[in-house]
Amino acid sequence: MKKFIQAMAMLAGIAIILFTQACSDDDSKDNMMQLQQERLEVGRALLEMQAADVAELIPYYTDDVEYHDPIVDINGIQDMTAFLNQLILGASPNLVTIVEDEILMNDTYSATWVMSGSFNGVPYQAKGISIFNFMTNSSQVYYQRDYYTEGDIMATTPGLDEAIMGFRTYYKCAVDPTFDCPLPPPEPVGMVKSQLSSQDEINSEQVVVGRQLVELNAENWMNVLPFLESNYEYHDPIVDIYGPDTMAMFLGRLFAGSSDLYTVIEEEAIADDIYMATWTMSGEFNGAAFSAPGMSIVKFVEGTTQTYFSRDYYTEGDVMLGVPGLDQAVTGFRDYYRSVVDPNYVSP
Repeated sequence: MKKFIQAMAMLAGIAIILFTQACSDDDSKDNMMQLQQERLEVGRALLEMQAADVAELIPYYTDDVEYHDPIVDINGIQDMTAFLNQLILGASPNLVTIVEDEILMNDTYSATWVMSGSFNGVPYQAKGISIFNFMTNSSQVYYQRDYYTEGDIMATTPGLDEAIMGFRTYYKCAVDPTFDCPLPPPEPVGMVKSQLSSQDEINSEQVVVGRQLVELNAENWMNVLPFLESNYEYHDPIVDIYGPDTMAMFLGRLFAGSSDLYTVIEEEAIADDIYMATWTMSGEFNGAAFSAPGMSIVKFVEGTTQTYFSRDYYTEGDVMLGVPGLDQAVTGFRDYYRSVVDPNYVSP
């Protein structure tokens, strides 16, 4: 009887331990779900920040926060506070940003958005994408980068509009097969024609296909064509492409004039059939050398490796800097922008 009681006591002790562990695991899962939900709300709020929200949202940045966009680089909460005050309260008090697609994976939040408003009285609308890095087990952000093109603001700025529209026309003439080009036809460029190899295998993981679509170059761009749906569409700051056949012609033209163009992925995430990645692109476009950071979104048909939408976010200003006659327009606008919003910039 004594042994039986001891055995029952031991079993009861084990049950209590297991129950306690189960409760602890449940609490841990609940805490993680609560943190992830809070991070989603914080990321969305920081992107959709308006004039009335600045003071309330600044505490969600760490003291050593780092921020980058195509023009400015900010380090530290003091400069971040001054930057947001000068941008939102000063230059763009009517700024409205709407988040479209978003991903939260581990400590990283990424989202696409549309911004509209005015900058120092100049109205504009811009599409962009952002990445936030959170402190471990925290809803505070220590790193943010916004990707958009300053060309969307330049296009409505008298004195700069002709430069950006001229470049966009030149670019579309070179790569967009559906564009009715008003410029004289360029010298013919030999294009490599090839058939897709029957040995090409469709990878079962969306992340691999997404990576393929972002890291296109002159040698591999045809490998991605089988993964494009019949209703596929592609967008970047300048062109809008619809259909896989048009995409094939676009890529053929792009790499005919940019045979040394390469893209290297830095960070990537995938969730709910959406892939996002940050990258750096470098090479030449029709003889103009450039290097440009960017970010992309790729959307897949649910549960498949077939993609129906992708968009690249970068600023064409990084390409224009290598084009004589256009470089001054870009540097002039960047000087003007930084003079307005960058607390550390000494205006020339």
